[in-house]
Amino acid sequence: MIAGVALAAAVGLALSACSTGAPEAASGTTDTINAELWYAPATFDPAKASASSDVTVARLGFDTLLRQGETEGYVGGLATDWSSTSASDYTFTIRNDATCSDGTAITPTVVANSFSYLVGLDDSGAQTWKNQAFGSGTPTFTPDDAAGTLSISLSAPYSQLFGGLTRPGSGIICPAGIADPEGLAAGTVAGAWSGPYTLTKSEAGKSVQYALRDDYKVWPDWKNVEGTPAKTINLTVQADSNTSANLLESGGVDLARFYDANAQRFEGDGYSTVTFASSAYNLVFNQAPGAGSVFEGNKDLRAAVAQAIDREGFNSAGLDGLGVEQNTVSAASYRCALDDSSLVQKYDPAAAAKVLNGKTIRLLMMSNWDPAGDFLAESLRAAGATVTVSAPDPADWTKQMRTQPETWDMAIAAENAESGLIHTSIARYLGPTYAQGGTNVASSDNPEGMADYEAGMNATDPDEQCANFEAAQKTILERVDMTPLITDTHRYVARKGFASYVFSGYWDISAMRIVS
Repeated sequence: MIAGVALAAAVGLALSACSTGAPEAASGTTDTINAELWYAPATFDPAKASASSDVTVARLGFDTLLRQGETEGYVGGLATDWSSTSASDYTFTIRNDATCSDGTAITPTVVANSFSYLVGLDDSGAQTWKNQAFGSGTPTFTPDDAAGTLSISLSAPYSQLFGGLTRPGSGIICPAGIADPEGLAAGTVAGAWSGPYTLTKSEAGKSVQYALRDDYKVWPDWKNVEGTPAKTINLTVQADSNTSANLLESGGVDLARFYDANAQRFEGDGYSTVTFASSAYNLVFNQAPGAGSVFEGNKDLRAAVAQAIDREGFNSAGLDGLGVEQNTVSAASYRCALDDSSLVQKYDPAAAAKVLNGKTIRLLMMSNWDPAGDFLAESLRAAGATVTVSAPDPADWTKQMRTQPETWDMAIAAENAESGLIHTSIARYLGPTYAQGGTNVASSDNPEGMADYEAGMNATDPDEQCANFEAAQKTILERVDMTPLITDTHRYVARKGFASYVFSGYWDISAMRIVS
């Protein structure tokens, strides 16, 4: 997962046949939900989750201390109360009725040990989750099982900790899972799970199956969620949006997620749809010293690339024109997002050609992004550049972005637009790199922006936080360390008898319900 973590699916598939009517609704006795994943999970360890499917299934198997509220703020997950005395000191009351899948009580010590496991991992995915949960400093966990509390002290102030502890990668791993990391990653440790579901079947590259725990009673206090949790959830891998639409139309799946015009096939006939910002599409310019990137120390070249890209054309090529213009590091819906189009280079292919002509650029993208990637590559070629394209699978794409800067010059990144944490997207373009324990994939050196970012992390007043985070975004845009493209709006469609829910912009798979 990218500092935000969720990745986009295959893009640019055409609208196919119109709907011919909804299939039969779920029967009153069904206890199963059939849905889809775009990619097969690479790990079942939430602390190492990186690609979108890893993150999705982590939410099923592992509870977090807090969850997103239905409109704003947070609701309790494994915590019933939470407070802070500063941006460095936090206290949580852990509920006394939560258990692991093997019956082990989830005490403050169990929570502390899970967090210690997360922050102790030498893994790029874990670094992302650690930074989202606890910031850049070193956290200290002090459990008091008798009082039922966990105190968290940070060596560096981090004003976004509550939001960070809603994210799936901070899910609590039970003692049996920590004792067997390899089995945890494979999903074979029966007692590892703290969430509502346990993994019962996994067919590599094809499907996974989850079963609802009979003893699970600690759902978040959602007010508007109706229906019954499925006893069985079947998730099959399906990267083709047209096929997903056909399966949903025929009843082959009960819910499906769309990023393109296929969603328009399901208006009426008992279908229900929820929408949410999913991915913020950005171009990242590699400036790692000594990596051989043409963009190191060359702001004019970075600006020329931005001028060569028609964002409306990218939107049409990649998302059937359903995306929304983006003017900063993530979606405009984020709190503290800077939304000033004057800071983004205007489309000017003639001006771009004067700088790009004769340059060679290595473009890194993920497999299945062909239409969007082709549009970008051809735009740069039209301006006189030579473009070579690499499109590895999601795991290798993530690895190259984070740890192999010598392999690419420019990358298409789909930042997670569901977390609501603007600081995580800001930190993609300033501060320490992954090799240095941070999340800066651009390897940019931006001390001014870093000072603004740190001021926001220290601030406890929400308005002060935003003022500093907005200033940091401005420096990134002025330096052209990245250029924003679009935010895609995803639609999760359920056929009659089923429902899903979005909480403060976050679609939660564990809230899928049978409603007939």
